[in-house]
Amino acid sequence: MQGLDGYDPDNLQPWTVQVVTSMTVLALVCVALRLFSRHLKGQKLWWDDWLIIFSLLWNFLVVGFIFAMYDAGMGIHADKVPMDKIVLMAKYLVVAEVLYVFNLVWTKLSILLMYYRIFRFPYFKKWAYAIGAFIIAWVITITFLFIFICVPVEKLWYPDLPGHCIDQVGTWIANAASTILSDVVILCLPIPQVWSLQLRKTEKVAVLVAFCLGFFVVFASAYRFSVLFSYSALDPTYTLAPTVGWTAIEMSAGIISACLPTFRPVMQWAGRGVGMKGGLFGSSVGQSENYSKNIDKSTSSRLHSNPDLADDEFYRLDDDVASARTGEVRPADAKLRPDHGFACEVSSKPRRAGTNTEADSVNSSDEVPLQGIMVQKDFTRIG
Repeated sequence: MQGLDGYDPDNLQPWTVQVVTSMTVLALVCVALRLFSRHLKGQKLWWDDWLIIFSLLWNFLVVGFIFAMYDAGMGIHADKVPMDKIVLMAKYLVVAEVLYVFNLVWTKLSILLMYYRIFRFPYFKKWAYAIGAFIIAWVITITFLFIFICVPVEKLWYPDLPGHCIDQVGTWIANAASTILSDVVILCLPIPQVWSLQLRKTEKVAVLVAFCLGFFVVFASAYRFSVLFSYSALDPTYTLAPTVGWTAIEMSAGIISACLPTFRPVMQWAGRGVGMKGGLFGSSVGQSENYSKNIDKSTSSRLHSNPDLADDEFYRLDDDVASARTGEVRPADAKLRPDHGFACEVSSKPRRAGTNTEADSVNSSDEVPLQGIMVQKDFTRIG
């Protein structure tokens, strides 16, 4: 940074290395904490977990090309870099751009899958499918744009060749705008669901904060968007460095935001380790006495425990998976759900004033504390 000893405004290579390395390591740590949280809760990894691991490995691949561009002279003024190195950097850039957008897709799909298993309402699933389809269509489109930004492709690094190119910076801006839009839509998706919970407003806000911590990835994308305008084709090696640095920040920020809602078990474990009763997030037993939820007062409503939010945690309406006792057929998408071999039939009853039992607090290991739901549970082994 400017003002620090050894800072050279004409050499952005040290800044690039520090930013890319630190953010990549932070993303790695967050994925490791996510897996440790699953271990603490005794949960099997599901599609969203595997996909975020895949996204992290893909991130490593992009970082490899970033360092290849660094080795070719990225971060140094073009008049100090041999022409063959500039051409090599341009070739690496095309590959890195394509890999970068796919990394964003894996992360976005992982977040959608996490929402899919938490909020299992038919209309919510439709929204998840629609957004997922848009993301896949977007990545296919933007991949073709990045590859064929010039026709022939070689014209991108040999400008004197006959042919034509579309505006490279304009393409980057269009990609950044669509990325920010999809991030905002995905992060806003669970807000109506959380706000409809039978919780006090302060509790609803706390749950929303857990989901909306990921909005810092929107900030990273927005700042990267502003940095794009600093690129100049007259000095590509130097002016590309800030864009690439913030690209690495955006990728890692997406992975981090996908992991943040899963950290509650590990934070509780850490809190107990330093002697804090109930962990850093407090005890899950007896937290709330102010709310109870009547679920179908006239008859018993069948509910199924969400296997990924197991223990004394998250229950959902039986809108898409049949009870083992009814003999109903499981729908086609039931295979998408993690199956731990248990079904649960639940009937509700009003909670007597002044009582405070473990059933009064129903918490999600994916950090959606649905408190104040009192249930009677009857578990049945399936199969």
